[in-house]
Amino acid sequence: MNETVLDVIILNWNGEGVIVPCLRSLAAVRSPALRITVVDNASTDSSVEMIREKFPEVEIIVNSSNLLFAEGNNVGIRHVINNGGRYILLLNNDTEVDPEFAERMMEAFSHPEVGIVGPKIYFFDDPYRIWYGGGVFIPGIWIPRHRRIRKKDGGRGGRSGETGWVTGCAMLVKKEVIDDIGLLDRSYTIYCEDIDFCLRAKDAGWKSFYEDSAKVWHKVSSSSGGGMTPFKLENRLASTYRLFVRYRSFLWRIIVFPVHLTLYLLLLSGLILSGRWSLAKGALRGIRRIVSPE
Repeated sequence: MNETVLDVIILNWNGEGVIVPCLRSLAAVRSPALRITVVDNASTDSSVEMIREKFPEVEIIVNSSNLLFAEGNNVGIRHVINNGGRYILLLNNDTEVDPEFAERMMEAFSHPEVGIVGPKIYFFDDPYRIWYGGGVFIPGIWIPRHRRIRKKDGGRGGRSGETGWVTGCAMLVKKEVIDDIGLLDRSYTIYCEDIDFCLRAKDAGWKSFYEDSAKVWHKVSSSSGGGMTPFKLENRLASTYRLFVRYRSFLWRIIVFPVHLTLYLLLLSGLILSGRWSLAKGALRGIRRIVSPE
């Protein structure tokens, strides 16, 4: 019987400070066998050279420009599928993994209807505080959020099971899902590509699954500057609303739009009153993209 191989795709952009610990943590994984591909989004630092020197077994694809999250990962997905990949894990370069995380995630595929799996993800700097414990939507206004975010993990373990969506920080996908629905939608600049992918999979009959016993630690947002930035805020607002427009009915959008707009204006006002001018400008650009989409 052929050994199961898990293809790990790590999207890298100027990750010299994080990519080596990520790859070292993956080296401790014993089951299943891993085949690792790093897709580099035209980094200007020394991260590609570091990978070549320290991890010669890792395949590297270097893009000529920064293709951002969706299309950067799509480059890797196409490559591993063309090379016979059946199970594909998208993993952020600013993560470190538990040695048993992949095996625990793969076990979820014992349920034939499961097509996408996500692990429990902790804040790296606060290793018992949860960053992702499943994906849900805020009722009524349908804004996505992480379950249990910033909650301390009490050690009792949470509940594994179907979830609304899986974060692209660590997303395991069956090839059959991609055969059915295609790749990540690159029309999202950044943010919500992962949620959109899960919702398209759901429409095609696949379930997304949260595996509580699989553990990953995330150095949150290191690739986009750490913390909230104007670029992140602009694109988070615009992409979240793009997702809402795509999956909610026209009537729902008409009813809820005033609530969304009020929330956006309250956010903008709070940033201005607190003197965070650069973030306020980012929020304003995002709101403009919502009100007057291209």
